[in-house]
Amino acid sequence: MPATATSGSASTSPRVFTPSQAAVVALHAAASSPITSSPKPRSRCGSFVPLQRFDCIRVAKKLRRDGRRVYVVSVFLQRNEARRRLSESVYKASPASKLSAEGMRAFMMAEREPDYSAEHPFFEFRELRDSVAALVRAKGVHVKTCADCQDLLRVLLNPKHQHWTVRRMFGNKEQRFALLTTFVNDLLTLTTSAGERTSIPERLVPADKDCQVRERVGELMQEFLRRERKDSLGII
Repeated sequence: MPATATSGSASTSPRVFTPSQAAVVALHAAASSPITSSPKPRSRCGSFVPLQRFDCIRVAKKLRRDGRRVYVVSVFLQRNEARRRLSESVYKASPASKLSAEGMRAFMMAEREPDYSAEHPFFEFRELRDSVAALVRAKGVHVKTCADCQDLLRVLLNPKHQHWTVRRMFGNKEQRFALLTTFVNDLLTLTTSAGERTSIPERLVPADKDCQVRERVGELMQEFLRRERKDSLGII
């Protein structure tokens, strides 16, 4: 028995590791150790959607979330060719339909379920517009000759995108929905179809592949339309 105890104590004597061996042991120990209960911020990995996948958005709902009112941005992604053709055949305008092609598309989108939704208070829509305007002002020389940036400037200067505070105060709910939907869709169209035009005015140059304004606006759109999953608290 004493001999057994001696051998046992010898077998439990600490091993000596080289620095590289110690690093490997530490990695394995970290991987196998249980997760601590200390709070960590929620990871946003995988929550962004590539710009090319966006089709359009629709704002048609308002909720009360954590004591504040937010607008629900329904996001529709590009569909595969088979599903797109099926929808076009089902919602095809005809002489008997009493709807134009645009009206039929609007009807189709009203019945289509969004792929996901994001939520923003009104001031965050305004911050998005102000951020885009600040980018355009900061790159004034570049904007004067960049075809894509000129399209962006036209969106910002369009009368329908002006006087948001007045429109919010005196417009009804449906008018606010239309204002926000049109603005975000206009930006989305520019960022997803940049550089696809077939002709440009002589005073402008083709879209710059490294246009910092376009890249930054694309990043702003991805952040604004970031996928989030939240339980609904009711419609108001």
